[in-house]
Formats: sequence, C-alpha cells, structure tokens
Amino acid sequence: MAHFVFFTKVLFFKLFLCFVFAKQAYSDRSPPNFVYILTDDQDLMLNGLVAMRKTLNLVGDRGKFFVHAFVNTPICCPSRSSILTGKYPHNIGVFNNSLAGNCSSEYWQKHHEPHSMAAILKHKANYTTFYGGKYLNQYGSKYAGGTTHVPKGYDWWVGLKGNSKYYNYTLSINGTNLPLKNLYLTDLLANYSLAFLNQRFLEDSPFFMMVAPPASHSPFIPPKRYINRFPGVGVVKNPSFNYSSQNKHWIVRMPPKRLPSNITILNQIQRRRLQTLLAVDDLVERIVLQLKKMKVFHKTYFIVNSDNGFHIGQFGQPWDKRQPYEADTRVPLLISGPGVGKKVLESYPVSAVDMAPTILDLAGIKPPHHMDGKSFKKQLLNKRNKIGFKYVFMEYWGEGNERTIEKVCPWSYDENVMECSSNQWCKCQDSRNNTYTCIMEFREELRFKFCRFDDSERFVEAYNLSLDPYELKNVYPQMNTKLIRFYNNILNKFRKCSGRSCKTL
Repeated sequence: MAHFVFFTKVLFFKLFLCFVFAKQAYSDRSPPNFVYILTDDQDLMLNGLVAMRKTLNLVGDRGKFFVHAFVNTPICCPSRSSILTGKYPHNIGVFNNSLAGNCSSEYWQKHHEPHSMAAILKHKANYTTFYGGKYLNQYGSKYAGGTTHVPKGYDWWVGLKGNSKYYNYTLSINGTNLPLKNLYLTDLLANYSLAFLNQRFLEDSPFFMMVAPPASHSPFIPPKRYINRFPGVGVVKNPSFNYSSQNKHWIVRMPPKRLPSNITILNQIQRRRLQTLLAVDDLVERIVLQLKKMKVFHKTYFIVNSDNGFHIGQFGQPWDKRQPYEADTRVPLLISGPGVGKKVLESYPVSAVDMAPTILDLAGIKPPHHMDGKSFKKQLLNKRNKIGFKYVFMEYWGEGNERTIEKVCPWSYDENVMECSSNQWCKCQDSRNNTYTCIMEFREELRFKFCRFDDSERFVEAYNLSLDPYELKNVYPQMNTKLIRFYNNILNKFRKCSGRSCKTL
C-alpha cells in the first residue's frame, strides 16, 4: 500500500510538471510583442552608435547586429513610408518630404495607411498598437486633415506635427492638439511609452509599439543634462572625408570641391548629434526595464533602426543625406527577442522594405503579396547565415527650390538646386539632377554597387565595395559592355517591379 501511495504521488508530480511545461510552451507560442525604436538621420558609418552604450548592452548583446542594413531611399518621409508599408517609394508614390511629393497626403492616408504593418497587426491578430513621435514630415498639415487625423491601426497615437523638433512642438494625442514648449520630446516620448506599457492587460495580450524620437536630426538640440558630453569628439575623418573626385555626379563635383580647413561647425554638429542620442539611449533603457518588470521582455522583439544615415564632410559635402553613398544609406539595425541568437554580428543584407514583412511573419501573419520586401525571419532566427546572393535596391528623386537658396550664393536664381547656404559654403544639399537608382549586389566574396543617374550626363557610378568600402574609386569606366548591360537590366526590373515581381529579383 505504501508503494502504491508513493508511485501515485510520483505520477501526480510528473503529470503536474507536464501540465506546467505544457502551459509554458503554449504561452511561448503566443504572439510576440514588438517594440520598434526608429531614430532620425542616425548614421552607422560615422560612429552613430557611440552614444548608445545602454542600447548596445540591452539590445545588441542580447540579439543580432545587422552590419548590412540599408534604406531604400536616403530621405525621411519616403524612407519612413517604406518602413511602414514594406513597399518601395515608386510603388507608394512618396518622392520627397512635401505634400506634393505625397508625404502624409490625403492620398497616402486613404490608400496606404490602412495597409501599414500596424493596421495589419491589429486587424489580423488583434494587436494593441502605439505610435509616438515623428511620423511623416507633413503630418498635421491643415491641407491633409491636420492633427485630428489619426492613422488607421493605432490605439494610442502620440504624433509629432511636422518635422523633427526637441522643444516647442505640437503633438496630436489621439487626434487632440497639444502644444508644448519646455518638455524635451525624447524624454516625453519615454513617459508616454511607459504609460502605454503600464496597462495590466498587456502582460497577456500582444502589442506593437513604435517610438520615433527626433534624434539625431537637426536642429541638433540635446537635453540640458547632456550638453557637456563628448567634449573632445569631432567629425569622423575617414578616407572619404573632404575627398575630391571628378568621377562622381554633378552635385558632388560642384564648387567648392573641398571644404575649408576651419571645420569647427562640423565638429560641433557631430557632438550635438551624439548628445541628442544619449536621450534615446535613456528611452531604450526605460522601456527595457519596464518590459522586464512586466515579465514580457523575453517574448518581445526589440528593434532599433534609423530612417536614413548622414554625412558630415564626406566627399567635400558639408552635412545632410540624399546621396547614394553608404554614409547616407547604411543604418543601424539591432534586433533582440525570442529565438534570436545573442551577440551576433549578422552579415545577411536587409533593407527598409523588408522590415514590415518580417514583423508580420514573426507575428504569425503571412505578409501580403502587395509588399515589395522579403521577410528575413529565417535569417533572424538562424544562428549562422551565409549571405548567399541578394540585391538591395535604392532610388531617389532630386529636388530644386530657389526659395531655399541664400542670395549671397552664386546659385541664388537657379530653380534646379536647393538648400544652399553660406554657413555650408554655398554647397547645395540637393539638385534636380541628383536623381538616381542603385543596385547593390551581395555575394559571398563580393559586394558591388551600380548607380545610374537621370541627368543630362547619363552619369554612372560603380564601386567594388569589397575592395573599396569608402567608395573612392568609380570603376564604371573599366567595366565591359556585357557587365554594364547586366546591371542596367537589373536596375530596370527593380524600377518597374511591384509586389511579387520585386520578391523574385
């Protein structure tokens, strides 16, 4: 009888353990959460992650650092639109940061916002959703619904009106206008993020949370607590810094070919940018600690990414983005979460259009056919990946606006250039002939870039990035006709592709 009681207790205990582990396994199969931190103009090539040591520890060391992450266009609104929808700019018609360029226009709101990843997560899997910070540059315009407009798919909406600001801004709080003056925006976004996470039901219900602070975009204003940080840091003088070449497109060749020796303003911009990112580092830490407190960090994919890169002095250009070079197009991408290996430098190439389909795929939702990007869920969850073979496509439409040119500059009456100022030595940031498409080819031993410009010169730039990572030598003049025809053919296919046809390239 004693043996019977003993074995009964053992059997009961085993059944209890099976129940506990089965329940845990079921819980682990529940839909994951997502926290997506999207910074603004944060580069990878110019030490843009130096200021984010907490982020590197809390996210990077617990996940993957994608060393080949790119945007599909190096400018805010079109790039953000691609991230949100998984579609190339030419398929959503967002060409620049203006309403006329379809940035947060009524057309965008009607035809593309309902198909964003947040809207799909909410509709298909009942995710609770949050957006806080900069959305699209023209959001809140009185010509496109003002701040009463709340994009479809968001339960909590804390949208910044207009472009990046740190103080003296206006927020849309679920459609209600809220002007604020003295609260540092990045810190306020952290507060709103924690308020969202402080809902008890989120401990057992999946959520998607996107936080988009203004850092490190101009006007480069750090919080007061960090104003004295990085006192000795200056501009990154890599091989492309102040490098002059005749084998680059017109806007790079325009005078002055080289920047003056006095670059104090460039050093200051580099310091200020890093100081603004320290507040983002604090935001990430606060959110991670809250997720751990809720005991949901282990089932949350935490993503840190940027909408484009930035240059400061590269190829003799003062500071901005919009160029096809890696300082402007290569961005940070760190991802941690369930099933992701720890402390992994991931070489698999990804781009902005791949973000939405990957998030949907991780949530157990089949990415819709109309998305141009490809899910990299398999590569994210595998410990070791070979690059194999892949293309990354980039496109940009140059602009001109004589109203943005200072009269002291020699281009003051030229409608084909824009953003030409005396404090940037009258070297313009953009021009109509700065319109291009690029293809980056990745193979095991090769990384090659081929860019074609839509200008009167029919200019082409090509770089063997495996041998020339700083894009100093344009090898196009040495390419044979067959190879040129091959890359032109690939570019033409990407320029016309949509949905499934993009995925097959």
